[in-house]
Amino acid sequence: MKIFKLFIDENIKTWKKLSTKIMIIAIILSLFAVLTLVKFMEKTEENLLVYNSDNSTGENEKEFLEREIDFYESQLKNEKLDEETRLVTERNLEMYKLYLEYDISPYNNTWENELVDYIVEQKINGQNTDETVALLKNKNYNDYIEYQKKLLKQQLDNNTISEQEYNDELTILELKGKYEIGKNYDQESYWKRNTIQKIETAQNSLRTGINKETNKLINAEEKKDLEDSIKLNMYRLENNIPDSNNGSNTNYRMRFELLAPMFSIAVISIAIIVIAGGTISNEISTGTIKFWALTPNKRWKIMTAKLLSILFYIIILVLITSLLSVFIANVFFAEDGETYLYCQNGEVKEIGNTLYTIEYYFVKAIPIVIFALFAVMLSTITRNTAVAVSFSVALYIGNGIAMQIINQFITKDWVKFIPFNNLNLTTKIFPNATDMTSMMFGTNFATSTSLIFSLAVLGVCAFLMLVTMYDSFNKRDII
Repeated sequence: MKIFKLFIDENIKTWKKLSTKIMIIAIILSLFAVLTLVKFMEKTEENLLVYNSDNSTGENEKEFLEREIDFYESQLKNEKLDEETRLVTERNLEMYKLYLEYDISPYNNTWENELVDYIVEQKINGQNTDETVALLKNKNYNDYIEYQKKLLKQQLDNNTISEQEYNDELTILELKGKYEIGKNYDQESYWKRNTIQKIETAQNSLRTGINKETNKLINAEEKKDLEDSIKLNMYRLENNIPDSNNGSNTNYRMRFELLAPMFSIAVISIAIIVIAGGTISNEISTGTIKFWALTPNKRWKIMTAKLLSILFYIIILVLITSLLSVFIANVFFAEDGETYLYCQNGEVKEIGNTLYTIEYYFVKAIPIVIFALFAVMLSTITRNTAVAVSFSVALYIGNGIAMQIINQFITKDWVKFIPFNNLNLTTKIFPNATDMTSMMFGTNFATSTSLIFSLAVLGVCAFLMLVTMYDSFNKRDII
């Protein structure tokens, strides 16, 4: 009960401070700063889209195609062209003629553009193009998918591809036909096309036993991850759930949800470091610690109450920030937020946007606890607020860049045990999420450790700091 009373007193002091109120305002402003940035990006891209639309009319495309056709025809009249240049020129000429004849935009990337490329190859190789030209003329997407299936079956019958490769490619074609991927050129089709490519890459890796991204043999764990990846991406297509990292995401709410934690957590971290850095040294310098020393309360209880107060402060700030982030996203964006997908026992499960946002913020806040303990430890040892705060803030800001340099030049296993290499837990707890820290600093041998390993390293680090601060606070004279 004494610890609880001390804990209450510490919280009352903390929340009454002007610096606490200023920090809360700064956190709120950080969210609105991100909102302003994303809205500016949205407006800029919309204006750019309108400009491109106004300057890319059908008439302009027709003029462009006619001009290109005239150019390539004049090029072919040059008898000095080498064979390779002539072949490329003939290919481009045929392609632009088909674009013009069948009213196909050369700027798009649809099934019609793919079919034009195939027809051109057929003509260059002297093959019959009646069937493929008829597909282009009829403009029937489903017929094109069926034609692709027929070609695939011919390859299987001719032993050009294996049965497994045939089954994988057939699955891809069926998904394209079912969800009309590549039928139109828009953002909806774009993220689906990227999702299909991810499925195809995973299938290829499983089929060959070689990871197509790393060109290394896949192990049992990677095999399971690839199988789960295929299930997740098929689930996305089936339930129309875009990935926040799809290459060209115009869901501005997802952009906000990606950037907001990075800025707001940084502000919270600095706020906590400032408070933690003065938790002991301020009271010693002002003499208020003498009041606690003269009471029946033991010193370890005083320290415990202060640590619990800081932890409670972190929890409240992170909870408020995450809820405010969800509120801002719901008010200012019409799009749906990110739904986190994961596989459990071979079954795809999902976490709703609100719950996922709160959980994501709390995972991002775990390193704050480590830096807070470090600041309290320095505050207890040095009894100097300036030293504790400045050194802790400098370490918080510079640890990422420092580790990037160290990991680039040192490839020894001991580097994995450096606590700063184990701070980014979001990619380990939410492996299917997009994380700005990983995008900025990447993943290397030192950071690609397991979740249990990282938690163990941070746990040992926290334990050593706790022992140091308790020992210093209990044994040194404070009166």
